[in-house]
Amino acid sequence: MIKIKIKDKEYKVKLAITDDEKEKGLQGVTWLPSDEGMLFVYDEVESSVSYWGEDTPLNLDLIFIGDDDKVISVQKLEANTQDAHEESNVLYVLELNIDSGVEAGDLVETIEEDNDDESEDDPLKDEGEISDEDVEEVAEENQKMMILNAKGKSQMDLEGGERIFSRKNTLSLLKFAKRAYDTKSTASYKTLGKKVFLFMDTQDGRDNEYVELPETKKAPSI
Repeated sequence: MIKIKIKDKEYKVKLAITDDEKEKGLQGVTWLPSDEGMLFVYDEVESSVSYWGEDTPLNLDLIFIGDDDKVISVQKLEANTQDAHEESNVLYVLELNIDSGVEAGDLVETIEEDNDDESEDDPLKDEGEISDEDVEEVAEENQKMMILNAKGKSQMDLEGGERIFSRKNTLSLLKFAKRAYDTKSTASYKTLGKKVFLFMDTQDGRDNEYVELPETKKAPSI
């Protein structure tokens, strides 16, 4: 999940990135807090998207967003209907409770990645990549800071106990980097860049933390 801001209001939104996640959407959800929603993320700008309310028991605002992060239009989606709602040149679609107050032209800003929800699956686990536990285990063994490549493998080791990003944010960046590399789309690279600067800004606002490394035993002289 991520936190976004529109005008003066903040929302915690769940991401729908895969086709299965987009197809499911908010189907079966009977209650949605006023400060929560779902953000559908496309790899590149879609010339046309269509949404309807079948099997969705909530009345929602469908908020269509372009690649400039500005709202293109807001359409009302009625619960359990098959009426199609279409829009063009869309990169994101945000679903909020109806009458949210969001208007065309509003800027949608990403505030930060929600790192408190540890129940979220690591974004690379389903792809058979290195897991969060694997990273921690290897780091404890080598006492090194690892610079990971797109496959989650170390491409550079730095001596010390530093950590630039949290492990979860690192895995999130790897996911967006892999998508950008695979699709070669401008939108995917822009999304990756925004994530990098977002995490850098978040990290700059934190107090410095240093990890004391255990002393290593010196081999006896012969």
